[in-house]
Amino acid sequence: MNFFALSLATLSSAQTDCNKVRSYLYPDAAVCTDEMKCSGEYACVVSDSCAAYGCVTASGCPAETNYAVFTQQGSKENGSGHETYGLNGYFCDPLGHGLTCAFDGEGNFYVDAIVDNRRPWVDGPDDDDEKRKMTLISKTKHDQHVPETAFKQFSNSTCVGEVIANGNKVRFNKNVNDPNCKDEFDFSHIISDINGLTYIVDFYIGFDDYWFINEFGDERILRGGVSNQFQCRLKASDHGWVDPNPQSNRNYNYVEYEGQIPFIFTAYNDPQFSDEYDGSVIELDDEFENNGLYIEAKHEASDGLQSHIMHLRECTSHNYRKISENNDGSPIYEDNPSGTFAFINDGCIDNEIFTYSQKSSRTEWTSNVKTYVKDQFNLKVNAASGANGAMIKYSCEMVLCPLDVFGKSVVGSPCHLSDKCPNRYDNLFSTRAGRSSPAKNSNFLIKTIHQEGAFFINGDGAGSGVDSGNGAQSGNDAFAFGLAIASLLFFAL
Repeated sequence: MNFFALSLATLSSAQTDCNKVRSYLYPDAAVCTDEMKCSGEYACVVSDSCAAYGCVTASGCPAETNYAVFTQQGSKENGSGHETYGLNGYFCDPLGHGLTCAFDGEGNFYVDAIVDNRRPWVDGPDDDDEKRKMTLISKTKHDQHVPETAFKQFSNSTCVGEVIANGNKVRFNKNVNDPNCKDEFDFSHIISDINGLTYIVDFYIGFDDYWFINEFGDERILRGGVSNQFQCRLKASDHGWVDPNPQSNRNYNYVEYEGQIPFIFTAYNDPQFSDEYDGSVIELDDEFENNGLYIEAKHEASDGLQSHIMHLRECTSHNYRKISENNDGSPIYEDNPSGTFAFINDGCIDNEIFTYSQKSSRTEWTSNVKTYVKDQFNLKVNAASGANGAMIKYSCEMVLCPLDVFGKSVVGSPCHLSDKCPNRYDNLFSTRAGRSSPAKNSNFLIKTIHQEGAFFINGDGAGSGVDSGNGAQSGNDAFAFGLAIASLLFFAL
């Protein structure tokens, strides 16, 4: 039986019900009786079959699908109460029929949202259409509604959609610079444990309650309206780090250097960075669990970029479990990672991530020598009893940056130091100049580099007791990494 077996690097109380996602995407498919859920920001991957489902990160959504926030619109008659349909998790949307969030050819962010619960009131009051027109409003505006009163926020918006499907649906294909809509989007961002820097755009689409003042001067709701909540979530590194907010106003202008830069990205077995890892399978004994591998990124630029520092913008690790062996004994790993974790964001490792570490200042691992043109980190793993082995891939997005930029920069900029370690680069500044900031709108030449590496391990039970063919193992035989979670969640039905 086919399946996706996925481990969650971080567990959250929030869950996505993949059965609801499946019913939404495939309304004519059979009802699945087994529970299908994904935790945190992992997205449901489903088909019209009950045999399998998966939970993936934003970058892990299959080709021809988009990582999207799941909003299941209601369709029941709403009587005299206002209906609100909120966010219900995340899924890989193969159709884009609910919401598409993207950038156009000119680099402007736009949304394409369709709502199907317009439900015009046939034979209603003459002014019904005007009072209850369907519009798009910001979450901020929506949340200004006073409870226990009629909802009146939508009629104040000029962001109106296009009626389609013979009047049954309304489509909003809107650029965030549209003068009728530009004030109707809320922009924010988070640093996600699995997706790194993530841009968020919030808005609602719906129509107001139909209300009137009765003969006693009281406000009465004759028929309730509808609010459909929408949210765009964009993993920054999957979208060229472009902020969807047109008013983001970065302090500096960055120009990408087009030439080639000599570059070294290497794993070592020792903290002196002298014993290079040769790519062989590592036995996961106590010594390796305590030490792990030491990773170094180093540039050898000359001329205009020679004085630039190496800045680790985002690094992610991906765990691929060993599921079988070839006839010659070589390992076979699962196709999809069983866990993903963005452990470096904007130059910093979160202090709570004990299995990944870096120096608190920019110095060599075993000395006080400053690391201008290189940076280093330590990557550890651990295993539950009986682990069968794994391949750990790690990837890093790095930027060669002028040091002065870090005096004042904003989240999302190519050269920005996270507030998780705001003083980590201080030792690189000269004591005379200090942390000075260039003039706003200064132009800086940078170089972006993406590199990947991998290492392979055998655990206590490596080579013995390979699974029965579909890759499924018990939770006690699972390989764990990242936050030392020693069990896997399997979604094989």
